[in-house]
Amino acid sequence: MIVHRKPKHRAVLLALGVGVAAALTPVQAAAAAVDPFESKTTVLFSSPNVPSGCYRIPSIVRAVDGSLLAFAEHRFHTCADKSNIETVVRRLPAGATEWQPAQTVVRGEPGDPVAPATRGNPGPVVYRQLPGAPAVDAPDGRIVLLGTHNPVDPAKPGTNHRTAPRTPYVLHSDDNGLTWAAPRPLPELDDPSWGHYATGPVHAIQLTRGAHVGRLIAGVNYNSGDGAGAMLVYSDDAGVTWYRGANALYGADRQLIPQELSLVELVNGDVMVWARQNWSGGTPEEEADPNVRPHRAVAISKDGGATYHSDFTLRPGFEAPNIQSSSLRLVATDEGDAYNRILTMAPSVNTEPRIRPTIRSSFDEGLSWQSVDTPLDSTDEGVQVYGTNDRSATVEECACYGGYADMVELPGGDVGLLYERGATDYRSEIAFVRLNDRDLHTPSTTPDVPGGSALVFDGVTTTAGRYGRAFSFDGQRGRAQLPFRTAPVLGTGDFTVSTWIRYGDTSKDQALFWAYGINGEPEVRLSAEPGNNRIRGTVTTATGSAGVSSDGAYADGAWHHVVLRRQADTVALFVDGVQVSAASGAAGAVSGDDPTPIYLGQRLDGANRFHGSMDEFRVYDRALSTAEVSRLHTSNTNGIPGLTAHLPMNALVPAGEQTGDR
Repeated sequence: MIVHRKPKHRAVLLALGVGVAAALTPVQAAAAAVDPFESKTTVLFSSPNVPSGCYRIPSIVRAVDGSLLAFAEHRFHTCADKSNIETVVRRLPAGATEWQPAQTVVRGEPGDPVAPATRGNPGPVVYRQLPGAPAVDAPDGRIVLLGTHNPVDPAKPGTNHRTAPRTPYVLHSDDNGLTWAAPRPLPELDDPSWGHYATGPVHAIQLTRGAHVGRLIAGVNYNSGDGAGAMLVYSDDAGVTWYRGANALYGADRQLIPQELSLVELVNGDVMVWARQNWSGGTPEEEADPNVRPHRAVAISKDGGATYHSDFTLRPGFEAPNIQSSSLRLVATDEGDAYNRILTMAPSVNTEPRIRPTIRSSFDEGLSWQSVDTPLDSTDEGVQVYGTNDRSATVEECACYGGYADMVELPGGDVGLLYERGATDYRSEIAFVRLNDRDLHTPSTTPDVPGGSALVFDGVTTTAGRYGRAFSFDGQRGRAQLPFRTAPVLGTGDFTVSTWIRYGDTSKDQALFWAYGINGEPEVRLSAEPGNNRIRGTVTTATGSAGVSSDGAYADGAWHHVVLRRQADTVALFVDGVQVSAASGAAGAVSGDDPTPIYLGQRLDGANRFHGSMDEFRVYDRALSTAEVSRLHTSNTNGIPGLTAHLPMNALVPAGEQTGDR
């Protein structure tokens, strides 16, 4: 889960107006810049005359033939958002090692391709003819590109035309980006009363699951007289016909301005909308604290982008300034992978300037993200892709400005990152870097006997177990996450949860097992609570809750077998093969509408980390009899029917050594 520390480094002090050492010259800063992935990096667009013209707003896709297409805005005279701008692309053909020169994709006005105009915000997506999708005339592999246009005064091409109306358009390529059709306006996605309008700026997505398979969806944001809007637009015919979908309009009094939407399809078919929170207005200290002024907002669509399931909500604890943050689905359990992983990329200091560009991962479908201030190379932290990881360094010492970004999955599961960066200005260049599992700080895994692998994070090691080896949790970072499933492993019927524990830490309550909910939501949990001299189990449903407790905490440093069982509406707790408590009133579903993870060694929110050892964790989809519970206690048998999850906890497999997991 998210770990947060109060900002303490000199970079934040600089942003708050506190004096630091004199700034380095551009030459000194460039020499001091640290690029941890220099050997894997290619600079695709360089802007030596910033701010007198630059390349900005990267986006990237992989064509059906394997070619990579890296898009950017070429801002001719200034770096202003609404100046004279063309959209360009560089291609890396499949199998090639050299990127081709930049090619103009769209520029100018109809009938005058070199007239001053803004042609930007590239939002590409590759259309695939998927099974179950509507039949269309477009070829498989068509690259659809959304963008926005506004006129530019020919006498002032270097001026930022802030009040010029923005309008969306679309164009496409049917030869993997070699040639492009002329842009076609999309008035159906616009409103004459709207002012600023922006597509992306990041790749769009195509749905591969559910009732709307094949649909293209993109995020846009706009300004109107009533406030700021965050809208999804979609097409079911490969980008020929477009519709307005989910639309959220927020007035200035809401202190919420979601913009620059990046989309991910979740494994249950929902669409997660990951947005920039563009409102700011607190004190400098408040703005520097991501728990007080979160700069990321999230919404979910459950109907293929037609509507939002609920309002945008802020994501406390995610350190990032007001900036675009790209996202990418990397692996998914419903596609045969051992775990789920979503990536996001953004600078990782909550205040301006935009520094320390960092890729962070979520392994629970966007509920929580890697932190940015845990020890170097921890699988619990994101990976800073540019500049020193020493967070006590000043902005000048770090020389690690980072801006907008996009990501693409590469063959073999690697990730291609296209991002703005520079030693003295994040607009200095756009670089492409190829990253693998180890680069991305991937957790270890451990086998789940019924199939898949559980994720095991830093702070867990192996130790002598009750049977073979066991996991030792450090009480600080250690926890494990069961393989993620769209269908709950604990459902509306009977179940049994069984494990062995050994601990002696009586200083705090500690979570052993936590599934699905928190704070009164449907959930199943098992905790060691030495402060109350008990082991506590709770099953909560929409209609009731039942709690069971032992008479002691068993915090004696010895191994103890603990079982939580639900049969009909009755919950029972067993310790060392003997039933010690029972309660009724917990019938019904123990999970909500959305799939959520199951954790060992922490609460759902990351609190109450377990400090002790655990062995032979099992889940059954039935209520075991008392005799079967006794058999588990005495013989550790695998022959009892109904086993749906089983972590023997005999081995940890580090990232890079995992086979068959991707």
